[in-house]
Amino acid sequence: MTRLGQTLRGITALSILGLVTLVGCIPLLPVALVKLCIPLPAVRRLATNALIHIADSWIKAANFGLIRIGGCRVNYQQHATANPNGRFVLISNHQSWADVMLLVDVIRPQFPFPRFFIKEQLRWLPIVGLACWALDFPFMKRYSRAQVDKNPSLRNTDMNTVRRACRVYRHWPVTLINYAEGTRSTAAKRAAVDSPYTTMLPPKAGGTAFAVNAMAGQLDGVLDLTVAYVNTPHPTFWDFVCGRIPEVAIRLRSLHLPAALRQGDYSNDPTYRERFKAWLQELWQDKDDEVAAIQDPAQPQVDFAPALVIDERTGDI
Repeated sequence: MTRLGQTLRGITALSILGLVTLVGCIPLLPVALVKLCIPLPAVRRLATNALIHIADSWIKAANFGLIRIGGCRVNYQQHATANPNGRFVLISNHQSWADVMLLVDVIRPQFPFPRFFIKEQLRWLPIVGLACWALDFPFMKRYSRAQVDKNPSLRNTDMNTVRRACRVYRHWPVTLINYAEGTRSTAAKRAAVDSPYTTMLPPKAGGTAFAVNAMAGQLDGVLDLTVAYVNTPHPTFWDFVCGRIPEVAIRLRSLHLPAALRQGDYSNDPTYRERFKAWLQELWQDKDDEVAAIQDPAQPQVDFAPALVIDERTGDI
């Protein structure tokens, strides 16, 4: 396909996304306002259930435009037991806005409707902010190390946010998504922080640890999702919707979280914090090696290596 044809394909895909979003707002906004204005538990439960159905329909229609019309082949491997009624924490790498839509496309309906850690600033975006609040997404505030040093009470802000969200999730199955890098990984961002990884930014362990600790006692598992754009070292959302990325490899697997990391005080226990960081960094190095091999045009590898079968409870092979 010519460059012009690819551009027209991208414009068509984004036009469908915009139209689907406008149509989706028609039922979403009144239901969200009901949930906002009538804080009775029974009403909020009914509203949340309706909102999840609306969001599911929006995602299916949006992905038709972004993935199907974009023409990308999705090669999906799942090495985790499906459970649409469970409560999970899912860790993923993040290179493009396409990651979000791909993630939801492959895990539904095998796993519960996902909620994402999102930046506090998005709360004030028209429609998007209200929709994310109505769907019980945890809004995370980002404080610099200097701000925390000046006001140590800020250290527990995100943990308290996750705790509040997880109190809601006690009543609903959930897949709580954490993009551990905190933002999309690009070559410029990796260079700016001197990342030791080829395709990824250094992971931030706090969000994952907060989620695991806040959901202790009700967590059904920790999942790892890895997205790799075949032969594409610098994937962009625009290239994805234009059909310039012909194939993407996605793997979802269960992780064995060591018993010593399943509960602890990440903010105030240095030993626990360093152990959790070390565990996540080791996981990240393995992911990065695989993604780099798949995305390198000089490599013949176009998929993940066959996975070993691991006992989800003990981690034994």
